[in-house]
Amino acid sequence: MSPSRRFRLPTERLADRRIDLEACYRYTLSRRTRSGGFSFYRHPEWGVEEPNAPDTCAAVEIVAALDQAMPDARGCIAWLQAQQSNSGEFETWTIGHAVLKALRHLGGEPERDPSAFLLECAERLRVSAAKAKDQPGWLLQAARCAELFRILELEIPTAFVETIPAALASLQHADGGYGAAGSSLPDSALALALSLEIDVPVPGELLSFARRCEGPPHGFNIAPLSASSALETQLGGLQILQHFGKRPGRPAEIESYVASCQMATGGFGRAPGAVERLDDTLRALQILVLLGDS
Repeated sequence: MSPSRRFRLPTERLADRRIDLEACYRYTLSRRTRSGGFSFYRHPEWGVEEPNAPDTCAAVEIVAALDQAMPDARGCIAWLQAQQSNSGEFETWTIGHAVLKALRHLGGEPERDPSAFLLECAERLRVSAAKAKDQPGWLLQAARCAELFRILELEIPTAFVETIPAALASLQHADGGYGAAGSSLPDSALALALSLEIDVPVPGELLSFARRCEGPPHGFNIAPLSASSALETQLGGLQILQHFGKRPGRPAEIESYVASCQMATGGFGRAPGAVERLDDTLRALQILVLLGDS
């Protein structure tokens, strides 16, 4: 199996020197538990370890983005492998996605064939696709499911693929954006990712929607008439622009926003002043990568 996509930070091109990548690396390693997994809320002084798969996957991707080796990668792989049951199942779909993706990044393999687990998830999403607009989490799960079939080099079920265009159409709004409750940049970026995974055309109005979300004071706002933002909003806007080969109109504002989300620990919160988390720290680095590519 080939490794999943990796990215590298353009450290020499970072204009905002308030962003401390070394502190980010230290923060990430500090979230590692004694068992080998990671937890953003780890407090060993209070006896709180509680590693979980999504945090571990985020940590693995952060270390790769920083072009560093994962200390004791074998211990991390062993912890990830232990999250799979003897039958090849995972406790939840979220856990399964994170475990399988993290193992691929580390060059590890699940100890049991996860094909049946993935096929079951795809079938569940196929059945619920007709009501995608009433399920806020459907788009995220569908994009992740399709991603895993690609990462693991498994053939994605035709029946699942055939339900996607109609589901996406039901989630698109008159302004060109996507979302269950209304158009947003994060959901629109997920719609783009899902479209690319199953190789269906991406509507051009998606670019127009992203452009109308650009503006002060953050660079990208969650929707055209909003002044609210977060790291997932910034990332979604940049992902859409990158697909269409376009550059952001306000890169300095975006980078400044990212810098304002870094805490004294080195980790990033989803917005200025928010609690630092591993998933948001990964988003911050992904934004910096896309800014470097633009």
